[in-house]
Amino acid sequence: MNSEKIEEKIDKLWNDLKTQRDELRVQVHLAKAELKDEWEEVEDKYQYAQGRFEELKKQTGEAADDVQGTLDVVLEEIGEAYGRVKNRLKKS
Repeated sequence: MNSEKIEEKIDKLWNDLKTQRDELRVQVHLAKAELKDEWEEVEDKYQYAQGRFEELKKQTGEAADDVQGTLDVVLEEIGEAYGRVKNRLKKS
């Protein structure tokens, strides 16, 4: 996979996460305390990923497979956590 396609995939994954995050942030504001705790944990991971995002994106040309593998794991973990928050909001 060439670095341009990887970069496009990374951008799409990141933008999808940002959109999901923005939508959930509003709903979480009104959620129960325990859900807020989970949200804060996910936010810590998001902030870390955001801080590393541009750096990792630049490295795609140098080590595309390694970077993509690492980023896929982080983005998947955050996406799954957002999914759990969303499901819990539906049940609230």
